[in-house]
Amino acid sequence: MRAILKFALQVLYNVGFMTFFFITGPFFLWRRWRRGKLLPQFGQRFGLYSKEVRARLAPGADLWIHAVSVGEVKIARVLIRCLREMRPDLRVVVSTTTGTGFTVAKQHLEDAQTSIIYNPIDFLWSVVSAYNTIQPKMLILVESEIWPNYLWCARRRHIPVYLVNTRLSDKSEERYRRLRKLVRPVLQDIDLVFAQDQTDVARLTQAGFAPETVFNLGSLKYDVAALDTATEKDISAWWDRTGWVGEQTILLGGSTHPGEEEVLVRIYRELREEWPKLKLVLAPRHAERGAAIRDMCDRMGLRAVTRTQLAAATAPLGNGHLPDVLIVNSTGELSSLYKRVTLAFVGKSLRGHGGQNFIEAAPVGTPIVLGPNMQNFKVITREFISQQAVVQVTDEFELANCLHALFASDEIRRELGGRAKATFQANLGAAQRTAQVIVRSLANLKT
Repeated sequence: MRAILKFALQVLYNVGFMTFFFITGPFFLWRRWRRGKLLPQFGQRFGLYSKEVRARLAPGADLWIHAVSVGEVKIARVLIRCLREMRPDLRVVVSTTTGTGFTVAKQHLEDAQTSIIYNPIDFLWSVVSAYNTIQPKMLILVESEIWPNYLWCARRRHIPVYLVNTRLSDKSEERYRRLRKLVRPVLQDIDLVFAQDQTDVARLTQAGFAPETVFNLGSLKYDVAALDTATEKDISAWWDRTGWVGEQTILLGGSTHPGEEEVLVRIYRELREEWPKLKLVLAPRHAERGAAIRDMCDRMGLRAVTRTQLAAATAPLGNGHLPDVLIVNSTGELSSLYKRVTLAFVGKSLRGHGGQNFIEAAPVGTPIVLGPNMQNFKVITREFISQQAVVQVTDEFELANCLHALFASDEIRRELGGRAKATFQANLGAAQRTAQVIVRSLANLKT
């Protein structure tokens, strides 16, 4: 009876998914065409691969790792580094969904033993074709990327499936609980689930994952931040052109979203009355907003310069032209900024929803301030708050008071930054633990 119900679920899902795709797909493609962003490697989305790709994948793979976008690709990167320390011969295929994720994976992961592809859409024939081409011994899903046909095909082929660095958003948890009878048979096809902390273990089992498969191995985001810090870009060439020489007091707004820059500029103008030499750095989450932010600063009477203007300059700005505000309208340089600033506010937490990853500031001991909306980073936020390693404010008024108090006390800033660094170091090692389990499992598959 259970087998019949499971077969019925598979038929229902595939018919429903195909119907939904063919209704919404043309609109989705038309919208991307309007934006000039047609899907690259389109055939790979349907499990269709060129001769060159098929030849590269022909030897088969020990691991197929699916990482949807840039954040997940970074997790895959640190995991693969640990795996290769234990098994240098490991053959890996990394699939990703987004163009930016594909580009980052190509840049940092592809080598003689690691291939990068786009993941197939969850049509049965697409996924079957991908399995036939990749021939993986194990499927690794990063964080929360669960597609039923991936799991069902793995089960039929006796391929173990592991979900690593698992997180469950509030919406996903509510959806899983509401549809528990339908979702649970799918979730229980995952062999092992590695949660980020003990609280998530309980949430995942309540959502429908089999309790005996869920384990707390810690968050790989700490290991990602450690690697990013070790390989950060040298920004001295353009940073020195700001003319900000000597000991500078600098407030950074990192990964800010619309509305947060205005808040920080208002607070900055108030703070500057007490600290006239204070500087402000704004690094918006979307670099293309740089020009609009500069115009806003101009309207508020502040001299602002963008990172691209500094890159084009031939010499440091003179005393009469020193900027009050630096707008970093580039990507991939935020981690290099943290060690150059006095204090960091991390955005999408005051005006946005979900928050941004603040962990890159911790290894260098930068004091960190957050807004109230950190839903997408509950685990690390909870850990840092429990250690008094960040300050979380509720609104603009509280943010202004908090920043004033921190700038007024070198000792408080030093202690806050020190606790952030200590908390970060205490949580390293999840990538190593995860890799050890995977390598042992692969060894058992051979016996």
